[in-house]
Amino acid sequence: MSGEIVVVGENREVNAPLNRAFGNRGQGLLFLRDIREAIVYLRDPGCMAFVALFCNVTMRREQDFTILSEIAAIHPHLQILLLPENARSLPSDLPVKNSNIRMIQRSASWEGTVEAVQHAANTAALLAAKAEQENALADDSHGESSPVFSTAFLRRVGMADVPVLLHGETGVGKEIMARRLCAYSPRANKPFLKLNCAALPSELVESELFGYEKGAFTGAVTDKPGKFEIAQGGTILLDEIGDMDIRLQAKLLQVLQDAEVQPLGSNKTIKVNVRVLAATHCDLRKAIERGTFREDLYYRLNVINLVIPPLRDRKSEIMPLADMLLRKHTPQGAALPEITEELRQVMMEYHWPGNVRELENIMRRFLVYQSSSMLLDELSQAIMCSAPKSVAASKDHRTMNTGNVSSINRLAEQSRQAESRLLLETLEATRWNRRQAAARLNLEYRAFLYKLQKYRIAEKKEKAEAKYVS
Repeated sequence: MSGEIVVVGENREVNAPLNRAFGNRGQGLLFLRDIREAIVYLRDPGCMAFVALFCNVTMRREQDFTILSEIAAIHPHLQILLLPENARSLPSDLPVKNSNIRMIQRSASWEGTVEAVQHAANTAALLAAKAEQENALADDSHGESSPVFSTAFLRRVGMADVPVLLHGETGVGKEIMARRLCAYSPRANKPFLKLNCAALPSELVESELFGYEKGAFTGAVTDKPGKFEIAQGGTILLDEIGDMDIRLQAKLLQVLQDAEVQPLGSNKTIKVNVRVLAATHCDLRKAIERGTFREDLYYRLNVINLVIPPLRDRKSEIMPLADMLLRKHTPQGAALPEITEELRQVMMEYHWPGNVRELENIMRRFLVYQSSSMLLDELSQAIMCSAPKSVAASKDHRTMNTGNVSSINRLAEQSRQAESRLLLETLEATRWNRRQAAARLNLEYRAFLYKLQKYRIAEKKEKAEAKYVS
């Protein structure tokens, strides 16, 4: 498997030896003039680059390295090499955590540079082949190991340029998914702005989205463009859309319908071309029933609805994510602490109520502890505390030996049985009215249905109905 080697920056001294070295090896060479041109090319999810060599470039702003990190996220196999013109062209400590981005030293004969590029190309080929093999295995699987959304599907959604509604618990990675869709879209090189609708009062959310003119209200001493205007041609993520004020929802609906905004205090309208992504942890259908969310806005946003499952339902992703987060937060040059087999088993059994955000915090805590046993004790204790009280009391004598994974597994099985019994008892008490049962248990209806399917309780409905008929 071969791919392109992209060389960024006009440098005849390096172009010639690279042409000689790779011209006849089946790896195409693409020479680009500057960083701007390279970013547009490399951000394309369909580009076949294996190596990107930046020659004689000056990159000292953190924003420059953020862009490189985003490109590395789109193409995990891509090796990005920075060849500075002089020692001052790059900071001594690169502000990047991605191991695929590194600086190489200039060689007087260029042989060292060619060798570094060849080594990077080989590494990229191995990573690409491994990813292709893993994707093939995942596509053939119908169990827990299958990915939530395939890369091909996400690329189709990203390129579709239609509104997307992202559902999921807090911390599952809705913003990460939104940024990934943006990276796959034609708007990838345009602004990506985010507004948390729950973090600000509705008046501030309105001024942030639509902007205002000088004198529109007390404190408006100058004109200020809104996010829709700033993100012209790009993407806006409206996080926690379910918490947006109902009056403001009407204005947002008008913007989506007419593709124009009217700043506060202004008589003029501004045409906007912005893709809207919305995220929420709420059940918007329930919000519509309560009258706190507009049904017409829901259908305007809900062109594509992506439900991101909680981390506890994506078991196959827990350890790869943990390894990635450990590398992300490990200082450059420091050794990674070892995740022992006992700790891995407990991490797989843990409920992860905080999802990916909690996993990241625990990996950062692990880097502080540098002790697998300390983290094992904490997670084991959390598993014990989350079990039903009757089960926990009967197993109290076993909590001293938290490293005993088999006892933890038995306790988890007891917990599952207790939860299954509780679901059945509640359904019987409500004569199998699922919505009433979910309300009694204070569960979202979708989560309740998932648990019924998980414990195969629905199959017992006919028996229960026969009981009441007789």
